[in-house]
Amino acid sequence: MTAAGRSISGANLDNSLIPAQASHWRGWRALVGGERVFTHNFIVASGTIAAGGLGVLFQSLVSHRLQPADFGAVFAVLSLITLIGLPASAFTLLMARETSRDRASGNQEASTVLLRGGNRALLVAGLGLGAALVLASPVLDRFLAVRTELLIAAAAGLPFGLALPLLLGEFQGEQRFVSFAALSTGQAALKLVGAVALGSMWGPVGIIAGISVAGAAVYLMGLLMLRKKLSIRPRLPWWRPAAAYLAVVLPSTLALGVLLSTDVLLVKHFFPTKVAGEYAAVAALGRAIFWGATGVAAVLFPKVVFRGASGRSGSALVGVSLFLVGVGGVAGLALVSFGSRWLLLAFAGSAYAGAAMYLPWYAIGMIFLGASAVLIATHQTRGTPGFLAVLLPLTALEPILLLLLHQSLWQVVAVLDASLALVAAGLGALYLVQERRGLAGHTVAAAGAGVSNEAPAEVTA
Repeated sequence: MTAAGRSISGANLDNSLIPAQASHWRGWRALVGGERVFTHNFIVASGTIAAGGLGVLFQSLVSHRLQPADFGAVFAVLSLITLIGLPASAFTLLMARETSRDRASGNQEASTVLLRGGNRALLVAGLGLGAALVLASPVLDRFLAVRTELLIAAAAGLPFGLALPLLLGEFQGEQRFVSFAALSTGQAALKLVGAVALGSMWGPVGIIAGISVAGAAVYLMGLLMLRKKLSIRPRLPWWRPAAAYLAVVLPSTLALGVLLSTDVLLVKHFFPTKVAGEYAAVAALGRAIFWGATGVAAVLFPKVVFRGASGRSGSALVGVSLFLVGVGGVAGLALVSFGSRWLLLAFAGSAYAGAAMYLPWYAIGMIFLGASAVLIATHQTRGTPGFLAVLLPLTALEPILLLLLHQSLWQVVAVLDASLALVAAGLGALYLVQERRGLAGHTVAAAGAGVSNEAPAEVTA
């Protein structure tokens, strides 16, 4: 070939890339715009930030009012309640998945019967768990060094705390993110008001009681907002269709709760009460990064389910979500790195200043946990249990290592960061492998059917 021929050929190749690149860019713009990814993330992020700000204000007021030992006890009870309530958050995903699939099919019967039956079942389960918590309070009192009255006050709010996530799942599946964010923010506001009002009268017990009352009030608001759908009475079974998916989502949701709460509970058990209270303040502040990531996962989940039910891939949405978590995590890390002492002093007071040095390192772990939350949500949308073979062993590794290595808080934070990094890396690697296999399978199927390998005009990701 002559030089001129090579030049013309090269020019043609370069020019041929332009339409493909433009098509790819238009596909990404259509995906992000059509799915309202950034709009919905902005709405949920705004609600999460508002709820987080109210939560920080709540914890700041509590930590300023209480000595580190009392604050550690209150925070340990809250962590315990979070851990107990995690199975109910699996119903959030179950409800969101069923509602998203109903939206894709245009039939609401399956999600309606799940909403009604699941609500009743969770209220009854909450009553049973509350009674069990009261009965177990003497044992928990010795293990966590908390007063029995705190546990009784927490048990009173369990029925509503277990049922509320199901209602949130309905809003999430319908992609009614304004209502979803409003309930989350309202719950945080009512918790603040209730805890301050009752805490001023009854101290730590009043704080926990105020949180229980706030949970009940928000649950009643959610019922009122969903009264139209709850008035429908389809005659269909709800438990058997839900059980198969719960067998996947429940262990993975519990695993996320274990990753989040184990360190606080074990520090409360192994360390002096003052040190445990300081660590609780670090955890409460550092978890803001993780809670921001859960907002991203909440937006991602119904969108990926809807696209899957419509026969489309959600891999681009996963990439955008991980990017948002990374940007938010790095921004949060920069903030706590340069102002850890000032933030902790403003948040909890001078009694907790000695723990400021742990905050940036704790924040690193929360970035990994936030990425894990997005990846877990992605795997949960598929309804297949394969990812549990990676998630559950890596989750079990964290408490095992903390039981072995807890000579200092530095060691605890280092174990936490390493454990959470392993979880994020393991889930990310599994997702990439599964995506490559899925892409390869799609290519082989297309070739077998005689489909052209030419790039489509519109990229649907």
